[in-house]
Amino acid sequence: MNIQQINSEISITDYLASQGIQPAYRRGCDWWYISPVRMAERSPSFKVNTRLNRWYDHGTGEGGKVIDLALRLHRTASIREVIRLLSGQTIASAATSSHGIQSTGKQAEGEVPPLSPAPFNSIKVLAAKPLEENSPLANYLLQRGISLHTAGPFCQEVSFSIGSRRYEAIGFQNRSGGYELRNAWFKGSSSPKDITFVDNGAGTVCLVEGFMDFLSLLELRPRLTTSSSFLVLNSLALVNRSLDVLGRHRQVLLFLDHDQAGRKVTERLLRSGLNCRDRSSLYQNYKDVNELLVARRGKPKKLRPGFGHRKGARGRSL
Repeated sequence: MNIQQINSEISITDYLASQGIQPAYRRGCDWWYISPVRMAERSPSFKVNTRLNRWYDHGTGEGGKVIDLALRLHRTASIREVIRLLSGQTIASAATSSHGIQSTGKQAEGEVPPLSPAPFNSIKVLAAKPLEENSPLANYLLQRGISLHTAGPFCQEVSFSIGSRRYEAIGFQNRSGGYELRNAWFKGSSSPKDITFVDNGAGTVCLVEGFMDFLSLLELRPRLTTSSSFLVLNSLALVNRSLDVLGRHRQVLLFLDHDQAGRKVTERLLRSGLNCRDRSSLYQNYKDVNELLVARRGKPKKLRPGFGHRKGARGRSL
């Protein structure tokens, strides 16, 4: 699938629904949303014209097609990765690798199983079971610096299908029953999309964007498990849903990414009236918590432009 096909074949409203984002109201072919690309607002100012299949954010003056929106919501991915996610080609590629998602369908040796482009909401969760030691998925976590001891209480091995094909990935469940799905070749989610709240009954809550950063924080700062609860956004687009939970805590510790979108949300939360504290200095020279963990475990990733130089150091579970 190329960009032109993506823009013409994927409905923006279907894409937003697959990310757990529903319209506030509809007026004919204009669907109005609380903006998924900005911080909390009271009046919906993000419009999708279903006849043209175009979006426009009146708060920023930006707009475009579905590929432009996907690049903003999947902001850590390159345009090539976003195209793969939208077209389903990531999964097709994964099936050719013994280290990626494993297909249970039969095929000739070396043959890539056919997989037609799948809409986001076509991911169907089939089963979930505990992660197994020394499995490909557990080894992938180790490559990210995360032990099975840490991940086990929060993650499962999830079998899911797209069309007629079946795959496996690490699954991290949200409060509405959907899963964030990850392995070495695939990044996606099943419906419904939502935040995840790990309630330890503490007055402090740690806010992170994704579950890899959540698990990394447990490895780096195990004492937080006795002094804090955790809220995982699973996407910055869901920050609005977090405000009620955050507001029930005396203190909010922010561990968001060192990129433009992460900094912007951090700055706005610091001005929100909530008792927020920015704790991103923990990973000052890194993009996020997981990059710091990987570097400390002796498996540094390629440095991304603008994030300084790597150093060296160490980390556990809930």
